[in-house]
Amino acid sequence: MEFEVKDMSCGGCANSITRAVNSVDPAARLDIDVTTKVVKIDSTLPLDRLVAVIEQAGFHPTVKG
Repeated sequence: MEFEVKDMSCGGCANSITRAVNSVDPAARLDIDVTTKVVKIDSTLPLDRLVAVIEQAGFHPTVKG
């Protein structure tokens, strides 16, 4: 799943998103590019759950694609 997170601006933001997702799915794999503000997540969690987790971490993801 791929998200654009426009309010992600630094490595600390990326770490916050990674920690949040891994807290609910420790096996999730994330590929985060802060420059393009893209977060790719390989997880068994449903899309709406991932959106909620990222929002709970304080960010506003939009689904790409």
